[in-house]
Amino acid sequence: MIDYEQTLIESTRTHRVRLAAAFVHGAQDDRRPVNTNVRRFTGSVVLAAVVCAGCLGTSFVLDILQTQRENTAISAYQQAIAANPIEPGDGLVEDEPTGYLRNEATGELIDPKTGFVVDPETGLATDPEGRTVDPRTGWFVDVETGYFTDPASGLTINPETLKVVDPTQEERGR
Repeated sequence: MIDYEQTLIESTRTHRVRLAAAFVHGAQDDRRPVNTNVRRFTGSVVLAAVVCAGCLGTSFVLDILQTQRENTAISAYQQAIAANPIEPGDGLVEDEPTGYLRNEATGELIDPKTGFVVDPETGLATDPEGRTVDPRTGWFVDVETGYFTDPASGLTINPETLKVVDPTQEERGR
């Protein structure tokens, strides 16, 4: 039943294959990699570091762009205050106390920048869409808070501190 000769031949063949492999590839300890998760862990740490660096870089760039946008809005506000394109003449006389032009025929104050009629009590004008406008800057004014909104960028600033504010957070704080 048991073929001892066949078993001996197979065993010898297996030993020869193992000896040839050891001769070609080195000792068996060198050939067998230790199955630990060190490679996976190292790969995961490297991937996490790359993702973190990407998030940090994106956040940094977006913050710089937002800061530039805010600085541009504040500069535009300061430049708009300094601009005054309509000159007195043709029935318009400069009103010294207000800095606006007064129509000699009607007595109304006129914004030299937009031509809107200015309310003498508040110094603000209303545009054709019904929004309150500061005639000196052309910016929209929130009468309740006193904040100015740039019509070009939509940013709102506090004119006292010259800081950009978020009106939605101001409303939530109330």
